[in-house]
Amino acid sequence: MSADRRALAAAALLTLAMAVLMIWLVNVAWARLPSWLMLPLCLLLAVALIGTPIYALLKWSEARLARRQRDQQVPPRR
Repeated sequence: MSADRRALAAAALLTLAMAVLMIWLVNVAWARLPSWLMLPLCLLLAVALIGTPIYALLKWSEARLARRQRDQQVPPRR
């Protein structure tokens, strides 16, 4: 299995784990949390759920650009 496929499989498993955790949190644990903890946890979850795909896309695009430049034998832009 290539490194790209392993990275894709890891990303898919991470996404699945995050989805299962969110469903469990909303259905079971959220009602048990103290009210002072709900707002910081909500903000942390929002940053994680929005930032993770953006970060993954950034890393993917950097790797693709590096691979494309390597394949074309073009010196990197400054």
